[in-house]
Amino acid sequence: MHPYQDRDVLASERTLQAAERTFSAWVRTGLAGVGGGLAITRALVFQEFAHQVVARMVGGLLVIWGASIFVFAIFAYRRACMRLAQEGVSRTSLTTLILLTVTLLVVSVLVFWITMQ
Repeated sequence: MHPYQDRDVLASERTLQAAERTFSAWVRTGLAGVGGGLAITRALVFQEFAHQVVARMVGGLLVIWGASIFVFAIFAYRRACMRLAQEGVSRTSLTTLILLTVTLLVVSVLVFWITMQ
């Protein structure tokens, strides 16, 4: 066994965990965008029609922004996992995170659709 092999494995594990933390941070930011957009469309009540339209547009844009962050996060995490796989680290939780991201996207779209009616 090579003396530095354990260090390489540990370094790869730390890198994978850093990628997972970064993914979590992106998802948290996306959830904040979706939540903020939903709050703007439903919680803010305006008397004037123009203000209502602007609030719905801003809320819709925030929901779209948040959902796009989910997609960006999964692609960035996938790239990190592919790089680590090339270096020989085989353990990745990519399938779980893809499932999480798809679930968040579906729930975001359904909640936005429900609130817009």
